[in-house]
Order: sequence, then C-alpha cells, then structure tokens
Amino acid sequence: MRVITIYVVRPGDTLWAIAQSQGVPLDTLIAANALPDPNQLVVGQAIIIPSRPVPRTYTVRPGDTLYAIARRFGTTVSALVAANRIVNPNLIYPGQVLVIPTAEPPKPEVSVNGYIFPISRTRAAALFGRFGDLLTYICIFSLAVDGRGGLIPPGDITPVVTEARARGIAPLITLSNFSAEAGTFTSELARSVLANRDVRDRTIENLLGYLRGSGLVGVNVDFENMFPEDRPLYNDFIRLLTDRLRAEGLLSTIAAAPKPADFPTLPWVGAFDYATLGAIVDWLVIMTYEWGWIGGPPMAIAPANQVRRALTYAVSQIPREKILQGIPLYGYDWELPDTPENLAVHRTHQEALRIAVARGAAIEYDPVAEAPVIRYTDEAGVAHELWFEDARSLLALFALNREFGLLGISFWHLLEDWPAAWTVVRETFTVRKRLDLLGT
Repeated sequence: MRVITIYVVRPGDTLWAIAQSQGVPLDTLIAANALPDPNQLVVGQAIIIPSRPVPRTYTVRPGDTLYAIARRFGTTVSALVAANRIVNPNLIYPGQVLVIPTAEPPKPEVSVNGYIFPISRTRAAALFGRFGDLLTYICIFSLAVDGRGGLIPPGDITPVVTEARARGIAPLITLSNFSAEAGTFTSELARSVLANRDVRDRTIENLLGYLRGSGLVGVNVDFENMFPEDRPLYNDFIRLLTDRLRAEGLLSTIAAAPKPADFPTLPWVGAFDYATLGAIVDWLVIMTYEWGWIGGPPMAIAPANQVRRALTYAVSQIPREKILQGIPLYGYDWELPDTPENLAVHRTHQEALRIAVARGAAIEYDPVAEAPVIRYTDEAGVAHELWFEDARSLLALFALNREFGLLGISFWHLLEDWPAAWTVVRETFTVRKRLDLLGT
C-alpha cells in the first residue's frame, strides 16, 4: 500500500532534519510542499511527506524456492527477481530477507472541477502543465446576465478553452447573476431573468449562440443570493435550459449553496430545491465553503463539522453520484476585535505562511473544524486571526468525500497560489477524464 503522511513542524525543526527522519530525499520534500522558503518553517506547519511503498518482507526458510514464495504471495518469480536484484533465481539462502512486491490498491476515482477566470494561453499552459492531469472539468467565471436577455462576456476565453481541451480537460462556461457594478450576486438581476418569460427565453437563446463553436462542453449556472420566493421560477429556468442544452449535446450543471436542512424562506439558500434540481441537471457543485466569510466573524472557511452536516442533507435529496463537494483554496484574515465594518482580507496559502514567518506566529489546528489558524499581531499592534487551509484540512475534507461516495470535488479557484494542494489530490485520488465530451 501507499501512505500519505503529514508531519507537523516542531520547534527547532529544519526541512533537512525532517527529510532525514522520514527517509525522504530533501528535493522530493521541497517539490511536494512547494514552500515559499524551504529555510523558513513555522511551528505547527503541515508538511506533506510524499507517499512511498510500504514493503512487505519474507525471510527465506530451508527448502524455499522463488517459485513457491511467488505462489504464496500472489506474485511472480520475475517480480521477485526485479524487486530484490537477484542475479541467479536458483540461488536463495535460508535467512535471506526478500522484499515482496505488492500491487498498490486503487485510489478512489473522482471527477475534479475547478473554477477559473480568463487568462492568457501562456499562463493557462503553465497552470495546466502542473495539474491539468488532475482536472476533469473547468468552469470559466463568468458569463453574466444583464437582466434584459443579453449576456456580458468575461473576456477572451479562447486561450483557456484551447489549452484545456489540449490537455483533456472539459471546459464549461459559468452563467451568473454577478453584477460587476454592485460587486456581488444580486437578487434583482436573477429575478429579471427568471420572472419574465421573454427575457428568460432571450437569455437562453443568446447563451446557446455563445456556446456554438466555442469549444465549451456545457454550462454551469451559478445564480446566488436569489429571492427565496423565486424557487419555482429557478426550477423552471433550469428545467428549460437543461432541455435546450441536451438537445445540443451539452452538459447542464449548477452551483448551489450548502445547507443542513431545507429552509425555503431563508435568503441565499431558500431558492435551491435540492431534490428537484438534482433530478434535472447532470451534476451540481454544493459550495461547501464560506462559513468563514469576509463580512462574518473569524472562523474556518470550510469547517469539517459543518461540511458534514451539509453533505448529510445533500445526499438525502440528490443522487450522490451527481454531487461535487466544494473545496476552498484560500483563507481570510480578520482584524480583532471583529466588527461589522471591519471586513476580512483574502489570503492565499502561501501568504498565510509568509505572514506566520514574518510575525513569528505558530500555526494552530482546530480539532472540531479540522482547519488551521494563525493568531498574530501586526506591526501596528493590531491582533489578527487568519483561517486558511492546509494539507491536514484538505485530507479531512477529502475523507468526507470518500465517506459520502460523491462524484468528486470542485475547487474555488484555480488561480490561488497553493501548489502543494495538488500533491494532496494526486496522493488521494485517481481523477477521471471525460474525453468523450471533447470528441476524442
């Protein structure tokens, strides 16, 4: 079998000493963790120890032959010879310790989606060159509705689409009610599309026109902050859109807010009728993050205990083979004391590590949320609480994915600066590809 290990940094540790103690080459450890500065470790930091085969051994007894040993352990003589560098297969000796080669158990197969913004082909090639083999889909954010039947493109998506398809990644466009002017998802913009049949129909026709010849394989509808009473209208919109997309051989997918139960009248979550939507679409992302958000109190972005509650309800309403679990690749940094006017600041994983080094702060780990937090004081004497994700929290979230038997995971978003996250994905899952959607 293969084992992924997390080593938590202690006072006085160096990366070289950790590599020595774990029996891993230093270069391998540096590459797996993509540390901002390998010479600067933080107490409490999670270091990924790349998986390695855990060998079985057998001590040769009098009368043993390689053939008999191979049969006993379900392997072959040639495999034993190769694993032990045996020169003469007919010469083995009592007391000799042989390594028994074993087939690695298959890793769970999942679909992996990642949200991305339009970027240059050079940058897309660099990103997908690092982790494109670990992506099934990408959703390009976002093609916004204008409330009159028109669409506001996100920019030139051709470089991303071209590079994705070249690497076997199926690209979708995200249709949203995000208002650039308001800087958020607006209820009124969604209603303008959902409640007016002519506007709805023009929006769908323009969307289909945008898709034709684009190289996209489908749509991911990300309508958020809808009026709860628009729930039936949203169901009708997704049903109609799905029929039109499937007639064109395209995927129909959505993103939905997480909830531990149905709250039909509650803002942000009330419009999502899980059972109805789950029966219509090809798959959906449950956005299991943002418990800790910029306008709220300091807490984990995707606390494992809350994610568990949300997924427990989701699988009671939606076929689990249609659910992608949302995974955040970012963190938030709150000034203390927290006030409604004092918004948190977005932090990447690498920024969090650099802050911990600069401020001499240890990384703590919350055993309930299963997430790391850095508590520090800045140069102005202001206290901070910074919640983010690390290898431990990713493994905890991935364990939930396996436990619930979901279709897979979906990352927000792929431009976050955290290369080591992909080490954890690679060590945990086998990623399926949908080459059938690409015509290959």
